[in-house]
Amino acid sequence: MSKLIIDVSYHNGVINWERVKASGCAGAILRCGYGDDIASQDDKQWVRNLAECERLGIPVGVYLYSYATSDGQAQSELNHILRLIKGHTFQLPIFLDVEEPGTQHYAPRCCEIVCEGLKAAGYTPGIYASLSWFNSYLGSVRGKYVEWMARYKNLPEHTYKGQYAIWQYSSDGQVDGVNGRVDVNYCYMEFGGTVQPVTPSAPSKPVEKKDLGQVDITYQAYTTKWWDPVTNKADWAGKGDDVPIKWIAVKVSKGSIRCRVYTRKNGWLPYLTFGNSYDLNDKKNGILGDGSEILAVELYYITPEGYKYKMVHYRVSVQNNKNFYADQVDTLKASSMDGFAGDKKRFIDKFQAWIE
Repeated sequence: MSKLIIDVSYHNGVINWERVKASGCAGAILRCGYGDDIASQDDKQWVRNLAECERLGIPVGVYLYSYATSDGQAQSELNHILRLIKGHTFQLPIFLDVEEPGTQHYAPRCCEIVCEGLKAAGYTPGIYASLSWFNSYLGSVRGKYVEWMARYKNLPEHTYKGQYAIWQYSSDGQVDGVNGRVDVNYCYMEFGGTVQPVTPSAPSKPVEKKDLGQVDITYQAYTTKWWDPVTNKADWAGKGDDVPIKWIAVKVSKGSIRCRVYTRKNGWLPYLTFGNSYDLNDKKNGILGDGSEILAVELYYITPEGYKYKMVHYRVSVQNNKNFYADQVDTLKASSMDGFAGDKKRFIDKFQAWIE
């Protein structure tokens, strides 16, 4: 029989791991972070999730979400993983999650750099990707590392046994102890023990994080012209009801803001990251959009290292709906949040954001 396991990140909120274990869930794969080896890109629940699984004896694996498009970024992602997993024992592999649009053609090279580096450090490496990515882009690394495949389709649980080690079959699972939806997987492989062959030093006392204080977010919207900038909740950006927003500009006074928009013409556009400035004249990297109607927006606030964590709150109203939708917080998906603001069907006509 296959084993049911979950995979989680901070998007799943604060998990009651005792209830997860009591539910019969056989194990978990935890996100340690995303992208380059930057502390602000560590998953905000990683430390707690790992500590709870270790305390309760829940078999555990790890994944890092990749954005790499160069050897330097791939090495940084490897360093990111190694920094966070050092000194711990894992019963499931350490996976590189390759699914970010725009990284397809570099992904095989990234997988080799990261997975070979993990092997050299004494871990069992693996690759997470969708069925289409495995078939279309990852042929050169097929069979070299443990494979964890995503395909959301109502099929018998043993459908991919013998082809993949783990099959992520749904993002809409319900497991006691996790608030809202959670990714669920059929695990066909046996649990083992992959140990970093370095004796860990005694844990140091956590450094008290400083209060960042007020963080201002400033934003503008373009309809047939650029409207005046708005800061925090002083107003909203846009012309008004039923006038489509086609470009958005965003900046923050401290830290940085990671953003993307979903447009009528091209769907989700690549992520862009802004600090304390944007460039209205740079339509590729200075602002968000492609000139067609924007149907949804996604924001994530990156707190500077060493400071207490903050998140961006944002909301929109859309065509034929004068009221704002409920607030979206960062890219959270639990508690009725979708991970973005908008419905991807009707254009956005008003946009508002603030940071808490």
